[in-house]
Amino acid sequence: MSSENAPRAGSGAKHCETRHPAVALSLPVIAGGGSGEHAPKGTRAPHSTPHSVPHSVPHSVPHSRMGWRRATVLIVIQLLMVAHVVQWLWTGSTIKPIEPSETMETTKDGIVTVGTIFFVLALASTAVLGRWFCGWGCHVVMLQDFCGYLMKRAGIRPRLFRSRLLLWLPLALATYMFLWPVVYRFAIAPFTRPDLRWPGFSASLVTSDFWATFPGVAIAVPFLLVCGFLTVYLLGAKGYCTYACPYGGFFAPLDELAPVRIRVSDACTQCGHCTAVCTSNVRVHEEVRDFRMVVDQGCMKCLDCVSACPEQALRVGWGAPAFMARRASDAPARPNKWDLSWNAELALAAVAIASFFAVRGAIGVPLLFASGIAACATYLAWMLAQIVTAPDARLHRMQLKRAGRATGQGIAVALVALAALAAVAGIGAINTLFALAESDEARVTSSAQVVLSGAGTKVDGANLALASRARARYEHALAWSEAVGIAAPIRQGVESRIAWLDAVAGDFKHGEQLLRASAARDGMNEGLALGIARLIRGSGDAQGGNAFARAQYEANPAWHGLREELVGWLLADESRADALAVTRSAIARDPSDVGAQRRLSAILVESLDPEQVREGIALIDRLLQSDPRNASALAARARGQQTLGDIAGAEASLRKAIEIAPDEWQPHQALGMLLMATDRQKEAASILKRAGDLRVKR
Repeated sequence: MSSENAPRAGSGAKHCETRHPAVALSLPVIAGGGSGEHAPKGTRAPHSTPHSVPHSVPHSVPHSRMGWRRATVLIVIQLLMVAHVVQWLWTGSTIKPIEPSETMETTKDGIVTVGTIFFVLALASTAVLGRWFCGWGCHVVMLQDFCGYLMKRAGIRPRLFRSRLLLWLPLALATYMFLWPVVYRFAIAPFTRPDLRWPGFSASLVTSDFWATFPGVAIAVPFLLVCGFLTVYLLGAKGYCTYACPYGGFFAPLDELAPVRIRVSDACTQCGHCTAVCTSNVRVHEEVRDFRMVVDQGCMKCLDCVSACPEQALRVGWGAPAFMARRASDAPARPNKWDLSWNAELALAAVAIASFFAVRGAIGVPLLFASGIAACATYLAWMLAQIVTAPDARLHRMQLKRAGRATGQGIAVALVALAALAAVAGIGAINTLFALAESDEARVTSSAQVVLSGAGTKVDGANLALASRARARYEHALAWSEAVGIAAPIRQGVESRIAWLDAVAGDFKHGEQLLRASAARDGMNEGLALGIARLIRGSGDAQGGNAFARAQYEANPAWHGLREELVGWLLADESRADALAVTRSAIARDPSDVGAQRRLSAILVESLDPEQVREGIALIDRLLQSDPRNASALAARARGQQTLGDIAGAEASLRKAIEIAPDEWQPHQALGMLLMATDRQKEAASILKRAGDLRVKR
């Protein structure tokens, strides 16, 4: 164990008791009760002084009057979340999830969502009010508080695990989630992926698929159990917030700027009630003694300390922010107490990183869940090391080791820790195999257009070897996943990848059989239907592929992607009448289907029948009324106008399309060819050159 002198409290480290050997918090006046997060009653921390706790204060049991109010607010928030889901189920569409992780869409692709707006407002308010959202608006905090309440009722006192390096995990995760995509796109991609262009900002506030970005029950329930409960049992109250929450990675440093803080008056007697009721692991009585306010970034403005103060000396008030705080000249020095030496810190940091990436992969563990698993795995590794190396070790009420000998409880805990760490390592091994398979697959250069063309083109030996190795690795990883019971969420996606690699190897029949078996097991869906139809066509049976796709679409008319690909196949096979029949039936079924209307208009304007061309132009004009800046529609309109001999109209449509989309090469190409046909060679050459330049940039 090691200790350091901090420049001031509130730098992100917590100041609770040291576990091995057990020492305690300087609250001798508390005869019983309290939050249970600090040391056993009647003991004193090695750094407490007579100045810190006056002996004249009468003994009493501190009690917060704010807990039930905060619980009520959090429950109301959960009910509003349920109402949001009910509204979506009732109406079929709703605003997108009010979830900070939705901000990743903004930093990655410029798509502003409701979650983005919410997160920006939460961050801005934190810079003024402090870290209030965590305490009053987070459902994971509600779960942690509930777990702490149950543990208290069971007589278990959650104690904070104190690690210097693990405190940086939330900031690292926040950087990975929200800042890394921006750095990659603007600082790295221009050299590695010049085709990856910034699309500009756009808004996406409403959705008809509310659950698209949420995991299923198989992930959600374990997430709540691990991040809401297990982190408290192992890491202490608000353990997930302290060591795993990426949002806290931004909230905590912003708290330093907040002028609104818990502040103290001269009525404070240093009784310690405030620290005893704090559920955020803050040593409130020492903070206000040394700085006249709470500066710890872990303070979540729960206001338990304010409500429990018998002298009403604490208040929420404006003033200097935490980063301007200066320690009182007569304040005693306080050494930080850590559970780990620096060597142990470095070793456990490696465990945390390895655990995080072990469960982040094809298995599909979301980032927030992976961070909670990593934090718990780190603690279990430390506990296992304590059982092996320390002379004495405890976990809450359990004596794990005494005088150098492991107890029965210690052996049981060690076996559980070993099993949990082995499970994480096993998932890591499976994910590594998946990653190797994905790497091999990514190096296959054969295009889907060639492989699935039905022309029987042979793949070269290098691509064949890569496809064979990737296929074998996928099969092994899937088999291991099934053996440990975690294959269900990923099985269908992996089978689709294997089917593609079968196609690369020329074994279309095996790939088709694999996808049909997947459909028989899990039910047919649009992705499987598309995959099967592609494989049938790729084997050389174009009519069979078209027939299968058409039958699946007619049985499932909501599968618009399948319809679009089917129509494209029919046109490529010169079955124009069938393509028209499919699109017209789609519009007859749903006159508001804009995608079908666009496809029909594109087919009609390419016709040699003037009546169909006029019908197509009229349909495009109706579409342009609702979307006047659709450059593709204007280009299609120009093709129809040119067919009818309206050269001036076609030119006007193309110039407007270029005005709307100046970086698209297709309208430039079409205009250049039109000008060439009308003997305006010089202007045509300039526009065609521009089209060529734009095409190269793409």
